[in-house]
Amino acid sequence: MIDNRLSGMVRLPGISAMFALLTPRILRRQAALLMLLACACPAGAAGKPPVILISIDTLRADHLSAYGYARIRTPNIDSLGDKGTIYLRIDTQVPLTLPSHTVLMTSTYPFANHVEANAESLPPDAVTLASVLRANGYRTGAFVGSIILDRRYGLDKGFENYDSPFQTAPGQLANPYSTRVRRDAALVTRAARQWIEENRGEPVFAFLHFYDVHTPYTLPQVAGLTPSLAGYDAELEHVDQALGRFRDALAHDGVWDQALVVLVADHGESLGDHGETSHGYFIYESTMHVPLIIHWPVGTAPYPERVGEPGGLIDVAPTILDFLHIAAPRSFAGASLLPGHTGRTIYGESVYAQETFGCAALHSLQAGPYKYIDAPRAELYDLARDPGERANLLAAHPAEARSLKSRLDELLARYAPAPLQSAPQIPPGTRELLGSLGYTAGGRQAPRRQPADPKDKIAEQEAYESGLTLLYTGQYDKAIVALQGVVTQDARNLPALCALGEAHLRSGNIARALALWQQALERDPNYHPAAESIAAACRLAPSAPQCQGRKQP
Repeated sequence: MIDNRLSGMVRLPGISAMFALLTPRILRRQAALLMLLACACPAGAAGKPPVILISIDTLRADHLSAYGYARIRTPNIDSLGDKGTIYLRIDTQVPLTLPSHTVLMTSTYPFANHVEANAESLPPDAVTLASVLRANGYRTGAFVGSIILDRRYGLDKGFENYDSPFQTAPGQLANPYSTRVRRDAALVTRAARQWIEENRGEPVFAFLHFYDVHTPYTLPQVAGLTPSLAGYDAELEHVDQALGRFRDALAHDGVWDQALVVLVADHGESLGDHGETSHGYFIYESTMHVPLIIHWPVGTAPYPERVGEPGGLIDVAPTILDFLHIAAPRSFAGASLLPGHTGRTIYGESVYAQETFGCAALHSLQAGPYKYIDAPRAELYDLARDPGERANLLAAHPAEARSLKSRLDELLARYAPAPLQSAPQIPPGTRELLGSLGYTAGGRQAPRRQPADPKDKIAEQEAYESGLTLLYTGQYDKAIVALQGVVTQDARNLPALCALGEAHLRSGNIARALALWQQALERDPNYHPAAESIAAACRLAPSAPQCQGRKQP
Protein backbone atom coordinates (compact mmCIF):
# COMPACT_ATOMS: atom_id res chain seq x y z
CA MET A 1 0.00 0.00 0.00
CA ILE A 2 2.76 2.44 0.99
CA ASP A 3 4.65 2.00 -2.27
CA ASN A 4 1.55 2.76 -4.31
CA ARG A 5 0.59 5.76 -2.20
CA LEU A 6 4.07 7.26 -2.50
CA SER A 7 4.02 6.74 -6.24
CA GLY A 8 0.73 8.63 -6.30
CA MET A 9 2.30 11.46 -4.27
CA VAL A 10 5.35 11.99 -6.46
CA ARG A 11 3.11 12.36 -9.48
CA LEU A 12 1.80 15.67 -8.06
CA PRO A 13 3.20 18.44 -10.35
CA GLY A 14 6.08 20.52 -9.11
CA ILE A 15 5.98 19.14 -5.60
CA SER A 16 9.75 19.53 -5.05
CA ALA A 17 9.70 23.20 -6.09
CA MET A 18 6.67 23.86 -3.91
CA PHE A 19 8.37 22.43 -0.83
CA ALA A 20 11.49 24.49 -1.46
CA LEU A 21 9.46 27.73 -1.40
CA LEU A 22 7.17 26.98 1.51
CA THR A 23 7.83 28.29 5.02
CA PRO A 24 8.34 25.63 7.69
CA ARG A 25 4.82 26.21 9.07
CA ILE A 26 3.18 25.96 5.66
CA LEU A 27 5.41 22.99 4.91
CA ARG A 28 4.04 21.13 7.94
CA ARG A 29 0.46 21.89 6.89
CA GLN A 30 1.16 20.78 3.33
CA ALA A 31 2.78 17.57 4.49
CA ALA A 32 -0.25 16.79 6.66
CA LEU A 33 -2.55 17.46 3.72
CA LEU A 34 -0.52 15.20 1.49
CA MET A 35 -0.66 12.43 4.09
CA LEU A 36 -4.46 12.72 4.14
CA LEU A 37 -4.54 12.53 0.37
CA ALA A 38 -2.30 9.48 0.49
CA CYS A 39 -4.64 7.73 2.91
CA ALA A 40 -7.59 8.45 0.62
CA CYS A 41 -5.81 7.28 -2.52
CA PRO A 42 -7.26 4.00 -3.86
CA ALA A 43 -3.91 2.39 -4.69
CA GLY A 44 -5.21 -1.14 -4.30
CA ALA A 45 -7.78 0.77 -2.31
CA ALA A 46 -7.25 0.83 1.41
CA GLY A 47 -8.80 -2.30 2.88
CA LYS A 48 -9.18 -3.92 -0.54
CA PRO A 49 -6.13 -6.05 -1.25
CA PRO A 50 -5.56 -7.43 -4.75
CA VAL A 51 -7.13 -10.88 -5.10
CA ILE A 52 -5.45 -13.39 -7.44
CA LEU A 53 -7.16 -16.75 -7.95
CA ILE A 54 -5.04 -19.34 -9.79
CA SER A 55 -6.48 -22.63 -11.08
CA ILE A 56 -4.12 -25.30 -12.41
CA ASP A 57 -6.26 -27.64 -14.46
CA THR A 58 -5.88 -31.39 -13.72
CA LEU A 59 -3.44 -30.96 -10.80
CA ARG A 60 -3.68 -33.64 -8.14
CA ALA A 61 -2.43 -32.47 -4.76
CA ASP A 62 -0.04 -35.33 -4.16
CA HIS A 63 2.19 -34.29 -7.10
CA LEU A 64 3.29 -31.09 -5.38
CA SER A 65 6.39 -31.20 -3.20
CA ALA A 66 4.51 -29.13 -0.62
CA TYR A 67 2.23 -32.16 -0.22
CA GLY A 68 5.12 -34.63 0.00
CA TYR A 69 5.89 -35.48 -3.64
CA ALA A 70 9.58 -36.33 -4.17
CA ARG A 71 9.87 -37.17 -7.87
CA ILE A 72 10.00 -33.49 -8.89
CA ARG A 73 10.17 -30.16 -7.06
CA THR A 74 7.61 -27.37 -7.38
CA PRO A 75 9.32 -24.58 -5.43
CA ASN A 76 7.32 -21.68 -6.83
CA ILE A 77 3.93 -23.21 -6.08
CA ASP A 78 5.22 -24.32 -2.69
CA SER A 79 6.37 -20.77 -1.92
CA LEU A 80 2.75 -19.64 -1.61
CA GLY A 81 2.72 -21.60 1.62
CA ASP A 82 5.54 -19.46 3.06
CA LYS A 83 3.67 -17.27 5.55
CA GLY A 84 0.55 -18.79 4.03
CA THR A 85 -1.69 -21.79 4.61
CA ILE A 86 -1.66 -25.21 2.95
CA TYR A 87 -5.00 -27.02 3.13
CA LEU A 88 -4.45 -30.76 3.20
CA ARG A 89 -7.96 -32.16 2.60
CA ILE A 90 -9.72 -30.23 -0.15
CA ASP A 91 -11.83 -32.05 -2.74
CA THR A 92 -13.46 -30.96 -5.94
CA GLN A 93 -17.18 -31.63 -6.25
CA VAL A 94 -16.94 -32.97 -9.82
CA PRO A 95 -13.84 -34.12 -11.77
CA LEU A 96 -14.48 -32.22 -15.01
CA THR A 97 -13.12 -28.80 -16.00
CA LEU A 98 -16.17 -26.65 -16.70
CA PRO A 99 -18.47 -28.11 -14.00
CA SER A 100 -15.72 -27.85 -11.39
CA HIS A 101 -14.93 -24.23 -12.24
CA THR A 102 -18.64 -23.48 -12.09
CA VAL A 103 -18.65 -24.82 -8.52
CA LEU A 104 -15.56 -22.74 -7.75
CA MET A 105 -17.05 -19.51 -9.07
CA THR A 106 -20.66 -19.90 -7.88
CA SER A 107 -20.27 -21.94 -4.67
CA THR A 108 -23.15 -24.16 -5.78
CA TYR A 109 -23.44 -27.91 -6.22
CA PRO A 110 -23.25 -29.24 -9.79
CA PHE A 111 -26.60 -31.01 -9.55
CA ALA A 112 -28.15 -27.70 -8.41
CA ASN A 113 -26.57 -25.40 -11.04
CA HIS A 114 -27.20 -27.90 -13.89
CA VAL A 115 -23.57 -27.77 -15.10
CA GLU A 116 -22.55 -31.41 -14.69
CA ALA A 117 -20.67 -31.88 -17.97
CA ASN A 118 -18.35 -29.89 -20.19
CA ALA A 119 -19.95 -27.63 -22.82
CA GLU A 120 -23.02 -26.92 -20.69
CA SER A 121 -23.83 -23.32 -19.78
CA LEU A 122 -24.00 -21.40 -16.53
CA PRO A 123 -27.60 -20.44 -15.67
CA PRO A 124 -28.27 -16.77 -16.49
CA ASP A 125 -29.36 -16.01 -12.92
CA ALA A 126 -26.21 -17.44 -11.33
CA VAL A 127 -24.28 -15.24 -8.90
CA THR A 128 -20.50 -15.52 -9.28
CA LEU A 129 -17.55 -14.55 -7.12
CA ALA A 130 -16.55 -12.07 -9.83
CA SER A 131 -19.95 -10.38 -9.80
CA VAL A 132 -19.84 -10.02 -6.00
CA LEU A 133 -16.34 -8.52 -6.04
CA ARG A 134 -17.22 -6.21 -8.92
CA ALA A 135 -20.23 -4.94 -6.97
CA ASN A 136 -17.83 -4.20 -4.11
CA GLY A 137 -15.50 -1.99 -6.11
CA TYR A 138 -13.08 -4.49 -7.65
CA ARG A 139 -11.90 -4.46 -11.25
CA THR A 140 -12.31 -8.00 -12.51
CA GLY A 141 -10.30 -9.85 -15.16
CA ALA A 142 -10.01 -13.52 -16.20
CA PHE A 143 -7.28 -15.15 -18.31
CA VAL A 144 -8.05 -18.72 -19.29
CA GLY A 145 -5.85 -21.36 -20.86
CA SER A 146 -8.40 -23.46 -22.76
CA ILE A 147 -11.52 -23.18 -24.86
CA ILE A 148 -13.20 -25.48 -22.30
CA LEU A 149 -13.72 -22.32 -20.20
CA ASP A 150 -14.59 -20.08 -23.14
CA ARG A 151 -16.95 -17.16 -22.53
CA ARG A 152 -19.66 -18.96 -24.52
CA TYR A 153 -20.36 -21.13 -21.43
CA GLY A 154 -21.18 -18.19 -19.17
CA LEU A 155 -18.30 -18.10 -16.69
CA ASP A 156 -17.51 -14.58 -17.89
CA LYS A 157 -20.37 -13.30 -15.70
CA GLY A 158 -19.04 -10.54 -13.45
CA PHE A 159 -15.75 -10.12 -15.32
CA GLU A 160 -15.13 -6.79 -17.04
CA ASN A 161 -12.36 -8.44 -19.02
CA TYR A 162 -12.65 -12.15 -19.87
CA ASP A 163 -9.61 -13.06 -21.93
CA SER A 164 -10.43 -16.29 -23.83
CA PRO A 165 -8.90 -15.79 -27.29
CA PHE A 166 -10.06 -19.09 -28.74
CA GLN A 167 -11.89 -19.97 -31.92
CA THR A 168 -12.67 -22.92 -34.14
CA ALA A 169 -13.40 -22.63 -37.83
CA PRO A 170 -16.79 -24.07 -38.92
CA GLY A 171 -16.38 -27.47 -40.55
CA GLN A 172 -12.70 -27.75 -39.66
CA LEU A 173 -11.52 -30.89 -37.85
CA ALA A 174 -10.67 -30.25 -34.23
CA ASN A 175 -6.95 -30.02 -33.46
CA PRO A 176 -6.10 -30.34 -29.76
CA TYR A 177 -2.64 -28.84 -30.37
CA SER A 178 -3.99 -25.73 -32.07
CA THR A 179 -3.36 -22.34 -30.48
CA ARG A 180 -7.00 -21.61 -31.27
CA VAL A 181 -8.19 -23.97 -28.52
CA ARG A 182 -5.54 -23.56 -25.78
CA ARG A 183 -2.54 -21.43 -24.82
CA ASP A 184 0.63 -21.85 -22.84
CA ALA A 185 0.97 -20.81 -19.19
CA ALA A 186 3.49 -18.14 -20.17
CA LEU A 187 0.90 -16.46 -22.39
CA VAL A 188 -1.73 -16.60 -19.66
CA THR A 189 0.59 -14.94 -17.13
CA ARG A 190 1.71 -12.29 -19.64
CA ALA A 191 -1.89 -11.27 -20.35
CA ALA A 192 -2.75 -11.23 -16.65
CA ARG A 193 0.28 -9.19 -15.66
CA GLN A 194 -0.41 -6.62 -18.38
CA TRP A 195 -4.01 -6.20 -17.17
CA ILE A 196 -2.92 -5.90 -13.54
CA GLU A 197 -0.43 -3.22 -14.54
CA GLU A 198 -3.08 -1.34 -16.51
CA ASN A 199 -5.25 -1.29 -13.40
CA ARG A 200 -2.50 -0.37 -10.98
CA GLY A 201 -3.90 1.70 -8.13
CA GLU A 202 -7.29 -0.04 -8.34
CA PRO A 203 -8.45 -3.05 -6.31
CA VAL A 204 -8.26 -5.99 -8.72
CA PHE A 205 -9.57 -9.55 -8.88
CA ALA A 206 -7.57 -11.59 -11.40
CA PHE A 207 -8.43 -15.19 -12.26
CA LEU A 208 -5.74 -17.23 -14.05
CA HIS A 209 -6.42 -20.68 -15.51
CA PHE A 210 -3.56 -22.96 -16.65
CA TYR A 211 -4.30 -25.91 -18.92
CA ASP A 212 -0.78 -27.23 -19.51
CA VAL A 213 -1.03 -30.20 -17.12
CA HIS A 214 -4.11 -31.44 -19.00
CA THR A 215 -3.58 -33.61 -22.06
CA PRO A 216 -2.57 -33.26 -24.79
CA TYR A 217 0.89 -32.52 -23.41
CA THR A 218 2.61 -29.99 -25.66
CA LEU A 219 6.20 -29.91 -24.42
CA PRO A 220 8.28 -31.46 -27.24
CA GLN A 221 9.93 -34.11 -25.08
CA VAL A 222 6.63 -35.48 -23.73
CA ALA A 223 3.98 -34.39 -26.28
CA GLY A 224 1.03 -36.75 -26.55
CA LEU A 225 -2.69 -37.22 -26.04
CA THR A 226 -2.48 -40.07 -23.53
CA PRO A 227 -1.81 -39.18 -19.88
CA SER A 228 1.55 -40.38 -18.61
CA LEU A 229 3.52 -39.84 -15.42
CA ALA A 230 6.55 -38.39 -17.23
CA GLY A 231 4.47 -36.02 -19.33
CA TYR A 232 2.35 -34.97 -16.37
CA ASP A 233 5.29 -34.08 -14.16
CA ALA A 234 7.14 -32.29 -16.98
CA GLU A 235 4.13 -30.09 -17.70
CA LEU A 236 3.73 -29.40 -13.98
CA GLU A 237 7.34 -28.22 -13.73
CA HIS A 238 6.68 -25.95 -16.72
CA VAL A 239 3.68 -24.37 -14.99
CA ASP A 240 5.63 -23.99 -11.75
CA GLN A 241 8.35 -22.05 -13.59
CA ALA A 242 5.79 -19.81 -15.31
CA LEU A 243 4.17 -19.06 -11.95
CA GLY A 244 7.58 -18.25 -10.48
CA ARG A 245 8.20 -15.62 -13.15
CA PHE A 246 4.70 -14.22 -12.61
CA ARG A 247 5.25 -14.00 -8.85
CA ASP A 248 8.64 -12.33 -9.26
CA ALA A 249 7.21 -9.73 -11.65
CA LEU A 250 4.36 -8.87 -9.29
CA ALA A 251 6.76 -8.76 -6.35
CA HIS A 252 8.96 -6.33 -8.28
CA ASP A 253 5.90 -4.15 -8.89
CA GLY A 254 4.93 -4.20 -5.22
CA VAL A 255 1.71 -6.13 -5.82
CA TRP A 256 2.52 -9.63 -4.60
CA ASP A 257 3.08 -8.84 -0.92
CA GLN A 258 -0.20 -6.92 -0.78
CA ALA A 259 -2.23 -9.62 -2.51
CA LEU A 260 -4.47 -12.41 -1.35
CA VAL A 261 -3.31 -15.24 -3.66
CA VAL A 262 -5.35 -18.44 -3.79
CA LEU A 263 -4.06 -21.45 -5.75
CA VAL A 264 -6.35 -24.42 -6.45
CA ALA A 265 -6.98 -27.13 -9.02
CA ASP A 266 -10.28 -28.05 -10.59
CA HIS A 267 -9.61 -31.81 -10.39
CA GLY A 268 -6.76 -34.29 -10.48
CA GLU A 269 -5.67 -37.05 -12.84
CA SER A 270 -5.90 -40.79 -12.17
CA LEU A 271 -2.70 -41.79 -13.99
CA GLY A 272 -3.73 -45.44 -13.75
CA ASP A 273 -5.19 -45.46 -10.24
CA HIS A 274 -8.22 -47.78 -10.01
CA GLY A 275 -7.75 -48.62 -13.68
CA GLU A 276 -8.56 -45.09 -14.90
CA THR A 277 -5.98 -43.25 -16.99
CA SER A 278 -7.39 -39.72 -17.05
CA HIS A 279 -10.36 -38.25 -15.14
CA GLY A 280 -14.11 -37.71 -15.15
CA TYR A 281 -15.24 -41.33 -14.87
CA PHE A 282 -14.58 -42.27 -11.22
CA ILE A 283 -14.71 -40.14 -8.06
CA TYR A 284 -11.73 -41.59 -6.19
CA GLU A 285 -9.28 -39.21 -4.51
CA SER A 286 -6.75 -39.34 -7.37
CA THR A 287 -9.13 -37.08 -9.31
CA MET A 288 -11.08 -35.50 -6.43
CA HIS A 289 -8.32 -34.44 -3.99
CA VAL A 290 -6.92 -31.07 -5.07
CA PRO A 291 -4.45 -28.59 -3.62
CA LEU A 292 -5.46 -25.35 -1.96
CA ILE A 293 -2.69 -22.96 -0.92
CA ILE A 294 -3.42 -19.41 0.25
CA HIS A 295 -0.81 -16.63 0.39
CA TRP A 296 -1.98 -13.99 2.86
CA PRO A 297 -1.20 -10.28 2.37
CA VAL A 298 1.74 -9.01 4.40
CA GLY A 299 0.56 -7.80 7.78
CA THR A 300 -2.31 -10.26 8.04
CA ALA A 301 -2.76 -11.79 11.47
CA PRO A 302 -1.20 -15.26 11.36
CA TYR A 303 -3.28 -18.19 10.17
CA PRO A 304 -2.32 -21.85 10.63
CA GLU A 305 0.44 -23.08 8.34
CA ARG A 306 -1.37 -26.33 7.56
CA VAL A 307 -5.04 -27.22 7.95
CA GLY A 308 -6.24 -30.81 8.07
CA GLU A 309 -9.99 -30.17 8.24
CA PRO A 310 -11.84 -31.34 5.10
CA GLY A 311 -13.28 -28.82 2.66
CA GLY A 312 -14.33 -28.45 -0.94
CA LEU A 313 -13.93 -26.15 -3.92
CA ILE A 314 -17.44 -25.01 -3.08
CA ASP A 315 -15.92 -23.36 0.01
CA VAL A 316 -13.22 -21.31 -1.75
CA ALA A 317 -15.35 -18.33 -2.84
CA PRO A 318 -16.93 -17.96 0.64
CA THR A 319 -13.42 -18.07 2.12
CA ILE A 320 -12.22 -15.23 -0.11
CA LEU A 321 -15.26 -13.11 0.77
CA ASP A 322 -14.89 -13.89 4.48
CA PHE A 323 -11.28 -12.69 4.44
CA LEU A 324 -12.35 -9.48 2.67
CA HIS A 325 -15.24 -8.96 5.12
CA ILE A 326 -17.77 -9.10 2.29
CA ALA A 327 -21.04 -10.89 2.94
CA ALA A 328 -21.55 -14.02 0.84
CA PRO A 329 -24.73 -14.06 -1.26
CA ARG A 330 -27.54 -16.35 -0.15
CA SER A 331 -27.05 -18.55 -3.21
CA PHE A 332 -23.59 -19.66 -2.01
CA ALA A 333 -23.88 -23.16 -0.54
CA GLY A 334 -20.29 -23.41 0.70
CA ALA A 335 -18.81 -22.14 3.96
CA SER A 336 -15.63 -20.26 4.77
CA LEU A 337 -12.51 -22.31 5.46
CA LEU A 338 -11.17 -19.68 7.87
CA PRO A 339 -10.98 -20.67 11.55
CA GLY A 340 -14.32 -20.97 13.29
CA HIS A 341 -16.17 -22.92 10.58
CA THR A 342 -16.09 -26.68 11.20
CA GLY A 343 -18.21 -29.81 10.89
CA ARG A 344 -18.72 -29.70 7.14
CA THR A 345 -19.49 -32.63 4.86
CA ILE A 346 -17.90 -32.90 1.41
CA TYR A 347 -19.97 -33.91 -1.60
CA GLY A 348 -18.67 -35.39 -4.86
CA GLU A 349 -20.23 -36.68 -8.06
CA SER A 350 -19.72 -37.88 -11.60
CA VAL A 351 -22.58 -38.44 -14.04
CA TYR A 352 -20.20 -38.87 -16.97
CA ALA A 353 -20.51 -42.66 -17.10
CA GLN A 354 -24.28 -42.42 -16.77
CA GLU A 355 -24.90 -39.82 -19.47
CA THR A 356 -22.30 -41.12 -21.90
CA PHE A 357 -22.47 -44.90 -21.52
CA GLY A 358 -25.74 -45.56 -19.66
CA CYS A 359 -24.03 -46.68 -16.45
CA ALA A 360 -25.08 -45.66 -12.96
CA ALA A 361 -24.20 -42.19 -11.70
CA LEU A 362 -21.70 -41.86 -8.84
CA HIS A 363 -22.22 -39.72 -5.74
CA SER A 364 -20.09 -39.48 -2.61
CA LEU A 365 -20.07 -37.87 0.81
CA GLN A 366 -17.20 -37.34 3.24
CA ALA A 367 -17.55 -36.72 6.95
CA GLY A 368 -14.66 -37.05 9.36
CA PRO A 369 -12.25 -39.70 8.09
CA TYR A 370 -14.89 -41.63 6.13
CA LYS A 371 -15.89 -41.36 2.48
CA TYR A 372 -18.99 -43.13 1.16
CA ILE A 373 -19.49 -43.74 -2.58
CA ASP A 374 -23.05 -44.47 -3.65
CA ALA A 375 -23.02 -46.97 -6.54
CA PRO A 376 -24.72 -50.27 -7.40
CA ARG A 377 -21.93 -51.79 -5.29
CA ALA A 378 -21.41 -49.08 -2.67
CA GLU A 379 -18.02 -48.33 -1.13
CA LEU A 380 -16.76 -46.95 2.18
CA TYR A 381 -13.20 -45.82 2.87
CA ASP A 382 -11.27 -44.49 5.86
CA LEU A 383 -9.23 -41.78 4.14
CA ALA A 384 -7.07 -41.18 7.22
CA ARG A 385 -5.74 -44.75 7.11
CA ASP A 386 -6.32 -45.53 3.45
CA PRO A 387 -5.92 -42.40 1.28
CA GLY A 388 -5.54 -44.56 -1.84
CA GLU A 389 -9.00 -46.10 -1.27
CA ARG A 390 -7.86 -49.70 -1.54
CA ALA A 391 -9.87 -51.35 1.26
CA ASN A 392 -13.66 -51.13 1.00
CA LEU A 393 -14.96 -51.10 4.59
CA LEU A 394 -18.66 -51.29 3.75
CA ALA A 395 -19.15 -54.78 5.21
CA ALA A 396 -17.12 -53.95 8.32
CA HIS A 397 -18.88 -50.64 9.07
CA PRO A 398 -22.46 -50.90 7.79
CA ALA A 399 -23.84 -48.39 10.31
CA GLU A 400 -21.35 -45.71 9.20
CA ALA A 401 -22.25 -46.38 5.57
CA ARG A 402 -25.99 -46.12 6.26
CA SER A 403 -25.50 -42.84 8.10
CA LEU A 404 -23.50 -41.29 5.27
CA LYS A 405 -25.97 -42.61 2.70
CA SER A 406 -28.82 -40.96 4.60
CA ARG A 407 -26.95 -37.65 4.82
CA LEU A 408 -26.12 -37.84 1.13
CA ASP A 409 -29.78 -38.36 0.22
CA GLU A 410 -30.74 -35.44 2.46
CA LEU A 411 -28.20 -33.16 0.78
CA LEU A 412 -29.38 -34.09 -2.71
CA ALA A 413 -32.99 -33.44 -1.72
CA ARG A 414 -32.23 -30.13 0.01
CA TYR A 415 -30.51 -28.49 -2.96
CA ALA A 416 -32.37 -30.25 -5.76
CA PRO A 417 -33.52 -27.66 -8.33
CA ALA A 418 -36.42 -27.92 -10.72
CA PRO A 419 -35.52 -30.41 -13.48
CA LEU A 420 -34.61 -29.10 -16.90
CA GLN A 421 -37.35 -29.34 -19.51
CA SER A 422 -34.90 -30.88 -21.97
CA ALA A 423 -31.23 -31.78 -22.00
CA PRO A 424 -29.00 -29.11 -23.59
CA GLN A 425 -27.79 -29.98 -27.07
CA ILE A 426 -24.11 -29.65 -27.85
CA PRO A 427 -23.20 -28.27 -31.30
CA PRO A 428 -21.41 -30.85 -33.49
CA GLY A 429 -18.25 -28.75 -33.71
CA THR A 430 -18.05 -28.50 -29.94
CA ARG A 431 -18.59 -32.24 -29.58
CA GLU A 432 -15.70 -32.92 -31.94
CA LEU A 433 -13.49 -30.46 -30.09
CA LEU A 434 -14.19 -32.17 -26.77
CA GLY A 435 -13.53 -35.54 -28.37
CA SER A 436 -10.11 -34.35 -29.49
CA LEU A 437 -9.35 -33.55 -25.85
CA GLY A 438 -10.47 -37.00 -24.71
CA TYR A 439 -14.01 -36.10 -23.64
CA THR A 440 -17.39 -37.28 -24.84
CA ALA A 441 -20.21 -34.72 -24.67
CA GLY A 442 -23.69 -34.07 -25.92
CA GLY A 443 -24.67 -37.67 -26.55
CA ARG A 444 -26.88 -38.71 -23.69
CA GLN A 445 -28.14 -42.25 -24.05
CA ALA A 446 -31.56 -43.46 -23.01
CA PRO A 447 -31.27 -44.88 -19.49
CA ARG A 448 -30.85 -48.64 -19.22
CA ARG A 449 -33.20 -50.72 -17.10
CA GLN A 450 -30.39 -51.98 -14.91
CA PRO A 451 -27.47 -49.56 -15.25
CA ALA A 452 -24.07 -51.11 -14.75
CA ASP A 453 -21.72 -50.14 -11.98
CA PRO A 454 -19.01 -47.97 -13.61
CA LYS A 455 -16.41 -50.22 -11.98
CA ASP A 456 -17.56 -53.04 -14.25
CA LYS A 457 -17.12 -50.91 -17.39
CA ILE A 458 -13.75 -49.26 -16.77
CA ALA A 459 -11.86 -51.55 -19.20
CA GLU A 460 -14.39 -50.71 -21.91
CA GLN A 461 -14.08 -47.00 -21.12
CA GLU A 462 -10.30 -47.15 -21.37
CA ALA A 463 -10.47 -48.98 -24.70
CA TYR A 464 -12.87 -46.35 -26.00
CA GLU A 465 -10.56 -43.50 -24.94
CA SER A 466 -7.64 -45.26 -26.63
CA GLY A 467 -9.69 -45.44 -29.80
CA LEU A 468 -10.44 -41.72 -29.56
CA THR A 469 -6.74 -40.97 -29.21
CA LEU A 470 -5.99 -42.94 -32.37
CA LEU A 471 -8.86 -41.22 -34.19
CA TYR A 472 -7.79 -37.69 -33.33
CA THR A 473 -4.14 -38.34 -34.10
CA GLY A 474 -4.98 -39.46 -37.63
CA GLN A 475 -4.36 -43.20 -37.13
CA TYR A 476 -7.66 -44.19 -38.66
CA ASP A 477 -6.94 -47.86 -39.42
CA LYS A 478 -5.81 -48.47 -35.85
CA ALA A 479 -8.78 -46.50 -34.54
CA ILE A 480 -11.16 -48.69 -36.52
CA VAL A 481 -9.65 -51.84 -35.00
CA ALA A 482 -9.75 -50.45 -31.46
CA LEU A 483 -13.27 -49.04 -31.65
CA GLN A 484 -14.62 -52.13 -33.41
CA GLY A 485 -13.40 -54.13 -30.43
CA VAL A 486 -15.38 -51.91 -28.07
CA VAL A 487 -18.55 -52.15 -30.17
CA THR A 488 -18.21 -55.92 -30.45
CA GLN A 489 -18.03 -56.16 -26.69
CA ASP A 490 -20.99 -53.79 -26.11
CA ALA A 491 -23.25 -53.04 -29.07
CA ARG A 492 -25.05 -50.38 -27.02
CA ASN A 493 -21.91 -48.29 -26.54
CA LEU A 494 -23.22 -45.54 -28.79
CA PRO A 495 -20.26 -43.15 -28.37
CA ALA A 496 -17.92 -45.90 -29.58
CA LEU A 497 -20.28 -46.74 -32.44
CA CYS A 498 -20.35 -43.11 -33.58
CA ALA A 499 -16.57 -42.73 -33.19
CA LEU A 500 -16.13 -45.87 -35.29
CA GLY A 501 -18.30 -44.27 -37.96
CA GLU A 502 -16.17 -41.14 -37.82
CA ALA A 503 -13.01 -43.23 -38.28
CA HIS A 504 -14.50 -44.86 -41.37
CA LEU A 505 -15.58 -41.47 -42.72
CA ARG A 506 -12.09 -40.01 -42.33
CA SER A 507 -10.56 -43.05 -43.99
CA GLY A 508 -12.85 -42.50 -46.99
CA ASN A 509 -15.61 -45.06 -46.41
CA ILE A 510 -18.73 -42.88 -46.24
CA ALA A 511 -21.12 -45.79 -46.80
CA ARG A 512 -19.78 -47.73 -43.81
CA ALA A 513 -19.89 -44.61 -41.64
CA LEU A 514 -23.52 -43.97 -42.53
CA ALA A 515 -24.44 -47.58 -41.79
CA LEU A 516 -22.86 -47.40 -38.32
CA TRP A 517 -24.59 -44.15 -37.45
CA GLN A 518 -27.87 -45.63 -38.63
CA GLN A 519 -27.30 -48.56 -36.25
CA ALA A 520 -26.86 -46.09 -33.40
CA LEU A 521 -30.17 -44.41 -34.26
CA GLU A 522 -31.94 -47.76 -34.40
CA ARG A 523 -30.73 -48.50 -30.86
CA ASP A 524 -31.71 -45.03 -29.62
CA PRO A 525 -33.77 -42.82 -32.01
CA ASN A 526 -33.03 -39.75 -29.87
CA TYR A 527 -29.25 -40.09 -29.95
CA HIS A 528 -28.34 -36.71 -31.41
CA PRO A 529 -24.67 -37.32 -32.34
CA ALA A 530 -25.70 -40.09 -34.75
CA ALA A 531 -28.42 -37.99 -36.37
CA GLU A 532 -26.09 -35.00 -36.74
CA SER A 533 -23.31 -37.15 -38.22
CA ILE A 534 -25.71 -38.59 -40.80
CA ALA A 535 -26.93 -35.11 -41.73
CA ALA A 536 -23.37 -33.88 -42.22
CA ALA A 537 -22.34 -36.91 -44.27
CA CYS A 538 -25.43 -36.71 -46.48
CA ARG A 539 -24.32 -33.31 -47.64
CA LEU A 540 -21.24 -35.08 -49.00
CA ALA A 541 -23.01 -38.16 -50.38
CA PRO A 542 -26.69 -37.33 -50.97
CA SER A 543 -27.23 -40.47 -53.08
CA ALA A 544 -26.38 -42.87 -50.22
CA PRO A 545 -29.30 -45.09 -49.09
CA GLN A 546 -29.40 -43.52 -45.62
CA CYS A 547 -29.78 -40.10 -47.26
CA GLN A 548 -32.70 -40.92 -49.54
CA GLY A 549 -35.75 -38.92 -48.57
CA ARG A 550 -33.87 -37.13 -45.80
CA LYS A 551 -34.61 -33.42 -45.63
CA GLN A 552 -31.36 -31.51 -45.71
CA PRO A 553 -30.95 -28.59 -43.30
